[in-house]
Amino acid sequence: MAKFIGEILVERGLASRDQIQQALHLQSQSTPHKMLGQILIDQGVLTQSQIRLMSSERESLLLRLIARINSTLNTESLLATIMQAAEDVMGAQASSLLLLDRETGDLLVAVPTGPVRAEILGRRIPAGRGLCGWVASRGEPLVVHGAQKDPRFFGDIDVKFHTIDLIGVPLRNPAGDVIGVLEAINRRDGTEFTEEDVPFFSAFADHAAIALEKARLQREQVEKERLEQQLTWARQIQQGFLRKEMPGYPGFAFAALSVPAIYLSGDYYDVIRIDKDRCALAIADVSGKGPPAALLIATFRAVLLAQAARDLSPEDTVRLTNEIIVREIPPQSFVTLFYAVLNTARGELTYVNAGHNPPMLYDPSRGEIDLLEVGGTVIGFAASTQYRSERHEMRPGQLLMMYTDGVTEARNAAQEFFGQERLHALVLGHGREDAQTFAQRVHDSVLQFTGGAPQADDITLLVAKAG
Repeated sequence: MAKFIGEILVERGLASRDQIQQALHLQSQSTPHKMLGQILIDQGVLTQSQIRLMSSERESLLLRLIARINSTLNTESLLATIMQAAEDVMGAQASSLLLLDRETGDLLVAVPTGPVRAEILGRRIPAGRGLCGWVASRGEPLVVHGAQKDPRFFGDIDVKFHTIDLIGVPLRNPAGDVIGVLEAINRRDGTEFTEEDVPFFSAFADHAAIALEKARLQREQVEKERLEQQLTWARQIQQGFLRKEMPGYPGFAFAALSVPAIYLSGDYYDVIRIDKDRCALAIADVSGKGPPAALLIATFRAVLLAQAARDLSPEDTVRLTNEIIVREIPPQSFVTLFYAVLNTARGELTYVNAGHNPPMLYDPSRGEIDLLEVGGTVIGFAASTQYRSERHEMRPGQLLMMYTDGVTEARNAAQEFFGQERLHALVLGHGREDAQTFAQRVHDSVLQFTGGAPQADDITLLVAKAG
């Protein structure tokens, strides 16, 4: 920096080149170190007012460099701009920007310049090793002369290049955390870096670090928006899988709703037309939540629909679905399923429950609820699983309420569960309502109970009502 200031003084006619060379020589010999400006004042070359003017010039230079750095948020361009500016201002043969790997503590040579750029790009300096490792670990600037004799010198990175003098300063984010190191190596004119260079180089590094942090935040925001857009598209696709218009059968009505806990759901429901008198009712819940669960439930849906189209018995449909799913999903995953065939002409329901929450069949004439529990274990556990079915009548006025555990396991701020008892009471108290009204009532009751607490699991309901 002293040499750089000297060149400006010569250009402005404030000092001769010989005066500057003499002052630089005296500075290199001075102990303790003296600032170049003070030496020139002592020699009568400059006045205090001229030194203040030079300080203003240096601040102006820093502002121009900051403007150059802040001209882009593209990380690759930003890093190149920082290093070009650093090389310009320090007059160095080589320079490097090293970024801290927070997991390992290593320094990664992100942007080197100079004659061995290609050889050291991407190299790692182990945590705390080398001169720059010292800067990063201590969070302090460092000026070293005769670098290769310094015991902290890390020779493995000094490939085909002779490091003589080095200045390194920490890069800090706005929170004050060290995120890397900026270093300049060997002045091109053969002079040494001095302590006088530290404040200016540190100020430059501080602004470079702020620009890097802004670029990182911008990059994360763009990535977040891209991911949210993809999730929105995926949700639209998944919502398209869920039936919006229910098939019409004389004397029966159906209603459903599904509310994912996050963008994507691991729940599934359907009313599948078999023929003019029969339809299949299905509700399922895959283990887990989010994108992995959504992928698994999409696979499950395709398999179940293929088996349902074969018009087999409910127990055979579930058995064959299980045999395929066991091969297609990860071993730790599983699906709970309630599958039933409703014969609307006979008012007859034949079902299989594969580890799912027992649906509630409400009979207003008796004022009682039957829990539909017969079947077998969850889908995906073992290919050899056998399933049993059970048959019930569905007479006019009866209501079948199918649901996933997101309903009963919904929690309020006190971490209390909505629970099966509350759901049971809703069915007894409002089971005479039509299917759509009742489904909405259940959802509204869950929302009222949770009181705005975050939804922990997907909520899905499927209601069938015999008219």
